[in-house]
Amino acid sequence: MPLPVAHFALPTELLFNILAHVLTHSVHMVVVSPHDVEWHLHAHHTLSAVCFAFREIVRGISAKAFQFAGEDSAGLAPHVHRHLTALRAAGIAIRHPVPTPTTFATPPLDPAAPQLVQGYSLYIRIVYIRTQAARCTPAIYTSTSAAISGVVGFLSMLLDTRVEPRAMAAVLRAAAADEAALSRIGGAVVGLCDLLAALQEKLPQAAEALKTSLTAEDAIRDIAAADAEFRALVDDNATPIPYCSPAWLAELPDVAATLERLCVAPALVSDDARAVLSALVARWALASETSGADADTDVLQPAAG
Repeated sequence: MPLPVAHFALPTELLFNILAHVLTHSVHMVVVSPHDVEWHLHAHHTLSAVCFAFREIVRGISAKAFQFAGEDSAGLAPHVHRHLTALRAAGIAIRHPVPTPTTFATPPLDPAAPQLVQGYSLYIRIVYIRTQAARCTPAIYTSTSAAISGVVGFLSMLLDTRVEPRAMAAVLRAAAADEAALSRIGGAVVGLCDLLAALQEKLPQAAEALKTSLTAEDAIRDIAAADAEFRALVDDNATPIPYCSPAWLAELPDVAATLERLCVAPALVSDDARAVLSALVARWALASETSGADADTDVLQPAAG
């Protein structure tokens, strides 16, 4: 006699959280991934086709997140797909930034688009500005980093107050926090390297900085700490961070050049500090070569489409 088959059903609340996580991850990948995202573009339709319970929960999540006002539920899947397609097109600005810092070429989004879509539109601009600022002067990069922190705060407020269900904003909220951290870390490192360059050349701003007892040794220690924080941020991240290679800090304005000069400076820093710098420069050089030769799938590299 065959044994009876036991049927287990997940609690509705748990199933809701799981499906919301899958959907919000798919929305994020549509924007940032340089790889094929066909499954993510059709995640709503695919999950809805699994079973009746999935269909009802997914429809409820998507209808709120994408602010679907239609009475015919058959129109929900095309509605979601249309917005995801628009986000995919807009995301090319951070998957393949143009080389001109003054240019922001991205297809315009519908001003009446859902708040989640508007949030991603703002996120795309934050990342784009970060990538372009890295190609400017240290002064421009530092001021831009400070401005980005303010915009990230606005985006976080928008996600906390206007996106429903809140679970659908989870991945974007985390990505915005990553951008705030990158702006803080990058701005600090660029500022410290600016000080080190001034110390090397005995410029007035170096003397001003020394009034606060900040020495070259302090700056090197702080740069090493920032590098460790950056590596932890990337290693612990569950989703790709656009244009953020392991050698990202070295790619910021004047950072690599300043530290390379210090590595051979005979008197400005101690042997121990120079050893720390040499290790940083060597690791960044190796990371840059590795990224260029064989891009890691967890780190976004320039890609069309």
